[in-house]
Amino acid sequence: MFDIYFLATSVLGGVLLILFANAASVKLPSVLRRLGDIFTSGASDIRAVFKGETDYSGKPLTRAQVAQAFPEGTWQREAYDDFKKVLLDEDLIFPCIYATKGFKTDDQLYLFIDSDDLSDPRHIRSLAAALTAYLPQARGLGPNTSLVLLAKKELHQRTIEEYNGLFWELLNGLAKLDKKAWPEDVPRDIDTDKWCLCFGGEPFFTVIQTPAHQVRRSRYAPSLTIVFQPKWIFDILFSTDAKRAGALAKVRSLLAKYDPIPVSPELKNYGDAGSRESKQYFLLDENEPAPCPYDKLSNSEVSKT
Repeated sequence: MFDIYFLATSVLGGVLLILFANAASVKLPSVLRRLGDIFTSGASDIRAVFKGETDYSGKPLTRAQVAQAFPEGTWQREAYDDFKKVLLDEDLIFPCIYATKGFKTDDQLYLFIDSDDLSDPRHIRSLAAALTAYLPQARGLGPNTSLVLLAKKELHQRTIEEYNGLFWELLNGLAKLDKKAWPEDVPRDIDTDKWCLCFGGEPFFTVIQTPAHQVRRSRYAPSLTIVFQPKWIFDILFSTDAKRAGALAKVRSLLAKYDPIPVSPELKNYGDAGSRESKQYFLLDENEPAPCPYDKLSNSEVSKT
């Protein structure tokens, strides 16, 4: 039996190769890298078409859409249900109470990727597309909104250090696909107290949870999970210094009960002297800062809008 998926992908690849080969101004290594990405993505798309599946890559979904698209027993539903279970646990209260509120009020949107290899160009493109779709509607979703990335649960076990490296590869790849200019009031140098992740012209706070975390329970998830929060939500939630101080004190109190390890010394107010928001994104299982492999994220490689 011949594989129609392979045949269709081969035809698509042959056409693309001819087109690229006739573009005299394009360098071969760049062509080969792009072809590899296109073949991988194209194979997935072709299989989805022949199997009658809907392609949700790059599409942020509401709670109702997740329930409709992914029935019980699918890996997407399993990852979503694991996330939901943690947030709604009444016996062990999840420290980020705003994440729980965001779920209950349906302020969150969800994106699914089919592996935890965050360096996969497919996943980077999917996240860029999802954030681009999310931002115009984010302010209408509510004050506890976020985009939640959920990965397929893997059988193999990566280390915390591997996840940290992959996480930064994802953020760097995301920067290469940003069509908006980096905000002028946010420095590009990561090792400063004013740096934060930006995409689509918006500053973000992001948090990653991995299957490898064992001691810092608040950063553990059965399926790799990353939450992207536009930072304007903090202007709403912490509209006064008193509200900010009260909220942070409550979160720290819950963290002390939730984690068997003392609260990370990296959790500081953005912009405070000595603070580094980059060190809050990925916390290790010990109170040592996770290394960041970049001094700056890459410049965008796409045309600005």
